[in-house]
Amino acid sequence: MTDTVTAGRAIVDTLVAEGVTQVFGMPGGHVLGIYDALYDTPQIRTTLVTHEHQAAAMAAGWFQLTGELAAVVVTAGPGVTNVLTAVAEAHIGAIPMLVLGGRGASATVYRGASQEIDTHVMFTPATKSAVRVDRADLLVTAVRQAVAAARGGKPGPVLVDILRDVLSQQVPAQPYLPAGPAARIAADPAVVRRAAEALRAARSPLLVAGGGVIASGAAEQLRAVAERLAAPVLTSLAGRGSLPEDHPLAAGGLGAHRNPLAKRLLAEADVVLGIGTRFEEMETNWQPGAVPAPDATYIQVDVDPLELSRSVPARIGVGGDARTVLQQLADELGPAEGEHARIAEIAAAVAELDAGAEAMAASTERPIHPVRVIRAAREVFPRDTTLGVDVGVLAQHIGGAFPHFRVFGPRTTIVPSSFYGMGFVTAAMPVAKLARPDSPALCFTGDGSFQMVNTVLPVATANRLAVTWVVLNDEALGSIRDIQQYVFDGRIIDTEFAYQPDFAALAEACGCHGERVDDPDEVEAALERALKANEAGRPAVLDVRVARVRLAQTREHYANTYPQQQDAS
Repeated sequence: MTDTVTAGRAIVDTLVAEGVTQVFGMPGGHVLGIYDALYDTPQIRTTLVTHEHQAAAMAAGWFQLTGELAAVVVTAGPGVTNVLTAVAEAHIGAIPMLVLGGRGASATVYRGASQEIDTHVMFTPATKSAVRVDRADLLVTAVRQAVAAARGGKPGPVLVDILRDVLSQQVPAQPYLPAGPAARIAADPAVVRRAAEALRAARSPLLVAGGGVIASGAAEQLRAVAERLAAPVLTSLAGRGSLPEDHPLAAGGLGAHRNPLAKRLLAEADVVLGIGTRFEEMETNWQPGAVPAPDATYIQVDVDPLELSRSVPARIGVGGDARTVLQQLADELGPAEGEHARIAEIAAAVAELDAGAEAMAASTERPIHPVRVIRAAREVFPRDTTLGVDVGVLAQHIGGAFPHFRVFGPRTTIVPSSFYGMGFVTAAMPVAKLARPDSPALCFTGDGSFQMVNTVLPVATANRLAVTWVVLNDEALGSIRDIQQYVFDGRIIDTEFAYQPDFAALAEACGCHGERVDDPDEVEAALERALKANEAGRPAVLDVRVARVRLAQTREHYANTYPQQQDAS
């Protein structure tokens, strides 16, 4: 063993020791010291992107699907700043990633050198930790602390900003003790008993599962508590799959993703247990009827004490890891006690929802009803499909809403946070075939989101990451056009696209299977052709021309979001 190694080599060895297997990024002169070390590191796969935003989006998607930390390596100046939007999305969504960003050499600091900007200052509000490291001997320690911060407590992204010349300097080759995974924090037993007593005494208990359930790997414990209480389960978008959506207690989502059953269950609940969820604004607007009733006992479980009562006041705040706390609750509650009438009631209500969805899916209208596309995709793509749901009134409000496309397991979705960055999921989607190579992958996206990031297509082709993007194309920035239509008296400006590229031809030019779908009778066959292309290792894009159909909960969501404009009109 040599006495010294380059600092770049030491960083890569640190990543290996911490179990990092994926690096997403784009080489630049300021980070070649890291990439040169990656050349001789078969334990880590590198994926070259065509825009740095994709790298951070893929790192976030990797965590959502695997629970593992990925690294992003990008060069100085615009290389780093190009990842900021996706990093902010991860920060809001409590998604860890390690960003290793280059900057100018030490000899040029403070002299206005090319690409010189204080990126660690820019990233501070959007990360758990953002540090600049000017000394080679401090780099390994800085990376170790960053990894611990990314994984610990409420997870999130971190940045280590590294001077170019530091990477080539020699540092001692020393044994490394990994920071490792975060500790699982148990809740105060007295608080758990109080929560269990409230749940046991409830007439209409309700569970609300958020992304924290997925991040903690708490699906089994969630199911045990729900079945013990015969309590229906609602999920945030990030929590979908925490309970299989063909389970008798699965009842839908929140806010813009809710259905009549979910709305009624939340209103009727006398005790609401929220686990790893915040009832965040983009889902609920924090409006009456979209959050627990004022007279209900709201029990909030979160690993971050600062989140307790932050959005919705909790009568019982339980600080701790979701999986650990749910297991504590399950132990307190004991086994389930026979059948419960609520289960049959929920099943009947879900059957009614399914019938409504099937009626919409049977539509033969042109442009195509979006529910026809989404329900057909659920029929064509197998049960274990990885689902991506991008931002937008069609992709998110319909594709992301139960029961249109059911999700059957945890860590099978890539979804945006309430930062609401258009194209975030579309850009992340190729990572699905790295994380779950044996499962098909399907992304619902809007035409606005797709146009922002379609440079990801050649990345998917080059790496044979064969996913399907279904572009629900209504030739508009649908969500914002809706607000203009319903709130601002139809004063439409700059929300309809006067021209769009041929997405199918663009896909073909990027080595993908591309197809435009205008005929509702061709939807299922087009999906089958896309899946067949995927099976042959070829990504696919379906440009589906859809009607500007809106669900009732979407209109209700807008009305609650902009009550002042509604009143003024």
